[in-house]
Amino acid sequence: MAPKYLDHRLECPYCLTIRLRIPDDARPDTPIFCDECGKYLGTWDEIQTDFEKQGGQNGVFRLDKGRIQRIR
Repeated sequence: MAPKYLDHRLECPYCLTIRLRIPDDARPDTPIFCDECGKYLGTWDEIQTDFEKQGGQNGVFRLDKGRIQRIR
């Protein structure tokens, strides 16, 4: 079975990938961009809020190098 990925704000509306460019020192107001095409996706706070709404804090997803993948 192919892995399922998150969507909503986390998915780039331009290139349809979920690859985030997240700086090591990201703060809530840090702008986050798509690592694939470079388009703006939202602030780090907005991205984290969307991640949490989709179950990200329940051990269902993994965030690795800006890519969020369903693990269950």
